[in-house]
Amino acid sequence: MLDKLNSLLRRSLRQPREWYYLGNGMGLALTHFGRKIYLPGDDAGMTPEIILRGQWEPHVETVLRQRLKPGMQVAEVGASLGFHTLVMAEAVGAGGHIHSFEPYPKVLPLLRRTIAANHLHSRVTLREMAVLHEPGEVRFAADPEQTGSAHLAIAVAAANYTEGFAVPAVRLDDALAELPSLDLLRMDAEGTEGLVLLGAQQLIARSPRLVVVMEWSPVMLAARGDVAELANWVEGLGFRCHRIERDGALTPIPAAQMPGLEHCDIVLSRDGT
Repeated sequence: MLDKLNSLLRRSLRQPREWYYLGNGMGLALTHFGRKIYLPGDDAGMTPEIILRGQWEPHVETVLRQRLKPGMQVAEVGASLGFHTLVMAEAVGAGGHIHSFEPYPKVLPLLRRTIAANHLHSRVTLREMAVLHEPGEVRFAADPEQTGSAHLAIAVAAANYTEGFAVPAVRLDDALAELPSLDLLRMDAEGTEGLVLLGAQQLIARSPRLVVVMEWSPVMLAARGDVAELANWVEGLGFRCHRIERDGALTPIPAAQMPGLEHCDIVLSRDGT
């Protein structure tokens, strides 16, 4: 209750287009629910949306707030600037925890500042690494003008992906081996979501109530595996797919139709909702 009251108070104090430039290409903004978030001034994707509206992917935020309850355990693969990290940390409360993974060196200093500025160290553990199906060092690529673009490098990439870097990778089964079960997994991994799931099979098996909220891009997924095979494998684990519509509503999608979807966000759950 106290968390909800604090959130309402912060939200009422936010003014439209609040943005504070701090120098060195870094700024500070307020989310629509009144949380502080540090942003890169040279980003052409997330930064303008958060500055102008205090929001990022509101349809995803709607689902996260509906699904999460106080005390829940969450894994986040691809925290980026931390907007959804803030949403989820509020939703799970002081008794819950967010196990957050982000490998992109450009955003990590900003993400660390955001977690600290909102006093969330007790709720969020940030692990500065990638999550895949096997451990080791991997090569990532990114478009420097799109903060959320960092992804596992592939042989053929667009010309704007000019930034490259090496990062350590881990399996969720290893990183969260001591966690009894997981309530929600949020992923925005730019096409490696299937590989993340392959490296989390033990965790999935011991988490019967697990809900997965993830980006689904068949084009990006196809660069790293067979999309139809992935959809059938997920269905075989007992998950059913719903596409998240722009208003946050959920539309059931049979596994056979998943490879043909346009870029979207989906919910995978075993209870069918």
